[in-house]
Amino acid sequence: FSIGSARLSALDKEMIDALTGDKSSNPYGVLDGTIRNKQSLLADAQSKMHFQIVEAVHLQNFFLSFWMGDHEEAAKASDLAMSFPTSKMPKVQLIYHIFYRGIVMFHLHREGKGEHWLKEGKKMRDQLETWVNTSKPIFENKLLLLEAESYASTCNVVAAKESYELSIKVARDNGYIHEQGLAYECMGKYLMSAVEVRDAERCFLSAHRCYMQWGAKAKAKKLWMDWNLDSSTERIGPVTIKHERDELE
Repeated sequence: FSIGSARLSALDKEMIDALTGDKSSNPYGVLDGTIRNKQSLLADAQSKMHFQIVEAVHLQNFFLSFWMGDHEEAAKASDLAMSFPTSKMPKVQLIYHIFYRGIVMFHLHREGKGEHWLKEGKKMRDQLETWVNTSKPIFENKLLLLEAESYASTCNVVAAKESYELSIKVARDNGYIHEQGLAYECMGKYLMSAVEVRDAERCFLSAHRCYMQWGAKAKAKKLWMDWNLDSSTERIGPVTIKHERDELE
C-alpha cells in the first residue's frame, strides 16, 4: 500500500467494524504510530493539505451517521465532504453519497426540519435519474427508493408504497441485500409514521434479516432496539410484496 491507500483502508476498516460490531481490531494499527485514530488522521491530513483524505474522513462520518440513523449529523458531514473539489470526482463513494444524502434530505424534511431539505432531496433523486440509463442494474433500485421517499414526503401514499415495494424487489433481484434491507427500513419508518404499525413491524423484521445476512450485526441490533422488536414480532413473518416477479415481468 501507499501511505494514502493505507489511510483510506483504515477508514474503510473502521466503518466495517462499526457496522459489524467487531471491536477486536485496531484499524489504524497498520499506520505509523503518529496516526492512532480518526481524529489524528484528520488533523494530519488538514495540516498537510491532503484534501482527498480530509474528504474521506467526512464521508466516513457521513456513512456511519447515515447507517446509525443520525440524520442531522449525517447532513453536516455530507455538507463538509461536498465542500471539497475532490467530492465531484467519479468514484464509487460518489454514488452512495448521492443516494444516501437523498434519503437523509427527505427524512429531515419529514421530521419538520424545513422545506429546503425536500428541494435538496429532489436534486439527489434527479442526479440518480441521469445515471440510471448508464447502468440500470446498479441504479434502478436506488432511484426507486429515492422516488418512494419523494412521494412519501409529498403525501402521495399509493405511489410511495408502490415505489418502496419495487425498490425492495429490484434490490433483491440484483443481489443488493443491504439495499434491500435499507428499502425495508425506509418503508417501515414511513408506515410507522402513517400508524400502520403491524406492516411497519413486518418491514423492520425483514430489514433486520437482510442486515444480518449482510453481516452488519451492530446495525441489525440497533434497528431491533430502536423499534422495540421482540420474539412476538418475529412470529408475524416477513412482508408480502405485492409486486412479485411474475407480475412485473
